Amino acid sequence: MYQLKKTACIFSMVAWCISGGWTFSFLQPALAEQTHWQKQSVTFLGTTLDLNSEPIGIVAELDIAFREQEGQEALNVTFSSGPGKFSPFTQVAIQSGIVSAARMAGLDPKTWNVFLKFPSPGVTIYGDSLTAMVSVVTLAMANDNSILLNRVMTGKVTRDGHIGAVGGIPLKIQAAYAEHISRVIIPDDRFPEDSEWQTPFLMQISPVNTVLQAYQMLTGTSLPSAENATGLVVQNFNRK
Repeated sequence: MYQLKKTACIFSMVAWCISGGWTFSFLQPALAEQTHWQKQSVTFLGTTLDLNSEPIGIVAELDIAFREQEGQEALNVTFSSGPGKFSPFTQVAIQSGIVSAARMAGLDPKTWNVFLKFPSPGVTIYGDSLTAMVSVVTLAMANDNSILLNRVMTGKVTRDGHIGAVGGIPLKIQAAYAEHISRVIIPDDRFPEDSEWQTPFLMQISPVNTVLQAYQMLTGTSLPSAENATGLVVQNFNRK
């Protein structure tokens, strides 16, 4: 079970992207001097322990910015050092997830710059279940698409571009319902302990298997050349 404490937390995450609205002051000075950054405030769901050490769902935020830089030779993902932090494992998982998602979409992320800020003071994120959210948001920014309002997703991105299982799904669904989020997108593959729950009234639960399906569900549109991209990715991985 994922846990959240003041100095250390393990979040398994879901996201609901809201375009625009906040100022760009969260960027570090070196990044703030550059122009043409896209930005998103992302609401995500996780699980933690209450005062009685019982697991509960929670809602929090993540800030994401995206920019392409011609002449750059590799994906650049920058993690803010505060107020909240990202564990080394989480940082690696996010970068790997973005690369895998880009490959599934037939895109080359080497010119991409992604900046992430977790604005919860004194909290560190551990785990990899936010990778699907960050990866799909990054793909949407790269394609000038927006995430549909009132939709959230949880899951991790596997190396072959699938949405992998994460824990605590029933708790996350309840947390989303409490915040009036109407649609939750979850991995089709689930852990046995999370296999059953009651869908709250007027909420939709949408299982997905791949990054392409998640993108369609979250943006309402398909990625360009998605079918060709899927075939190329499968061939490339079979050669390795």
